[in-house]
Amino acid sequence: MTEHGSFYRKIIYLVLIAVLLFPISQLGAPATTEDEGGRLAQLRDEYDLGQSDYGDIDPASETIRLATLGLRGVAVSMLWTKANEYKKKEDWTNFQATLEQLAKLQPYFIKFWQYQAWNLTYNVSVELDDVRDRFHYVKRGIGFLKKGITYNRDSPYLLSDLGWFIGNKIGRADERKDYRRLFKADPDFHPADRPLEQRDNWLVSRGWYETSVSAVDDKKKSLGQKNPTTFYANPGRSQINYSEAIETEGVFGEKAKSAWATAARMWKDFGNRDLKSSMGFNIRLSGVERLTEESKELEKRLGELSRTGREDALAAKRAALTAEQRAVLDGPETGLTDEQRDMRYEAQQLMRIEPADIADQIVKKSPEKVAEARRLAKKISAIRNRIRLTKNNSDVVNYEYWATRCRLEQTPEALKARDLSYAGRKVFKEDADLLEAKRLYEDSFVQWAKVLEAFPELPLDSVTGSDIMEYIEQYSTVLQQLDMSLVDEEVGRDFPLWRLVEANDNSREYEEGIRKYLGREEPPRDAAPSGVAPDETPDKTPTDEPPSNGDVEEEADEPVAGETGEEVTEDSE
Repeated sequence: MTEHGSFYRKIIYLVLIAVLLFPISQLGAPATTEDEGGRLAQLRDEYDLGQSDYGDIDPASETIRLATLGLRGVAVSMLWTKANEYKKKEDWTNFQATLEQLAKLQPYFIKFWQYQAWNLTYNVSVELDDVRDRFHYVKRGIGFLKKGITYNRDSPYLLSDLGWFIGNKIGRADERKDYRRLFKADPDFHPADRPLEQRDNWLVSRGWYETSVSAVDDKKKSLGQKNPTTFYANPGRSQINYSEAIETEGVFGEKAKSAWATAARMWKDFGNRDLKSSMGFNIRLSGVERLTEESKELEKRLGELSRTGREDALAAKRAALTAEQRAVLDGPETGLTDEQRDMRYEAQQLMRIEPADIADQIVKKSPEKVAEARRLAKKISAIRNRIRLTKNNSDVVNYEYWATRCRLEQTPEALKARDLSYAGRKVFKEDADLLEAKRLYEDSFVQWAKVLEAFPELPLDSVTGSDIMEYIEQYSTVLQQLDMSLVDEEVGRDFPLWRLVEANDNSREYEEGIRKYLGREEPPRDAAPSGVAPDETPDKTPTDEPPSNGDVEEEADEPVAGETGEEVTEDSE
């Protein structure tokens, strides 16, 4: 009986297996050119889950990974070690061969492509002496990154990095003059039908950045931990860099104006774009003014609920201070100890009035207004948080400055000023005509003064200020050759940019002229900063500004994509 039962069970199992083969074949049938396949194949195609959806499939890569028999991790570790050894020995041939082997084993590992492309482009290229050899490895690094994109199609990370390498490595390196020329002439970087004027590295960089943006917007690829603000700023910044670059090379007039007009349009579009914040709502960098007006209107309505709401809130907060805190807050700012300065700062923070504080005082006097007061206070706080977050993200990309700069550079005065400054330098360097160079520089300064007067919102110590200061230093060199100085009466009295010099004279080279022509008094030796008593340091003040990103170093040991990795956030709304 037991023997027959076992036999029957086996028959039942075989029948069930045969029955299940049909739905399994229907679900798992592979797609072909004539048939879309089973349900699983259709789902893979619909949601881009198939291996081919990541990018190209390399048969050699698949074979090598299968041949490792489950020891791929060990093989990868050994190859990484070998690559680092070859790099230390400067054995670039074997180093690159090892990278090719690693690429077969890790074709879908994004960080591998980023890191090793950075190695080739930045760290290997600088070890060579000849500029063509350096460019060769810059080109190899860019090509390596392009190969990574074939395996990881539409990766915003790799596409953005490619834009960064082509733009910043070629356009910012010390060898940028040669790199930009070699890049334009190299057919490997350009399709055959691309016009020569479109082969500028910054324009090609902009194209790759726009492709990375399209991958996110149109193909719904994830940005991951990238800050949307810096990511979406990249195309506009590349156009700005292109506009700067052609003027540096002596291209002015309508072509420069058109380049800056395009940059202004792109930057404006960027400012009007909805950017996802880490707090879940969208922000617009161009929307600060509108939000500020909305906040003021709501604050006015809150104040109308009680004329003494703010004063009552201040009185309540002051009453909550200790006697020591009130004393140090009311006392003179000078002569404080470190402990007293900390206490004063703490008291100042405690005295800050928030909309909720005003609402609390309104509720005490007029309970019937509780709902309206709370609603307005909550809305004001939310808008203030939105403004703070928007400003922080705006500061990360210096949005307001570049918006102003794009408008400024299109003016006839700015175009003429740059043309004259360039001509002055060229006459001095190539023709050694000192008097003509002096005249051209002086004419350019007249135009720059008009520009700065027309754009008072532009900080004097901005990038533009640094550019003009460089022209002034070149002018000073010309004057020295003529046995003259910017401080001389016949020169300094008509010089229109002393205030800009004052804002940018970090080396105090022009201190005498600043005192003479701006009427500044000479500060005593070891004097404290302006507005601060000698025995006092400035009070600490809270700031909503993020830390400065700083400029990316030209060479480094780690890959940098030129972007802030984390998003600027606020703690609460």
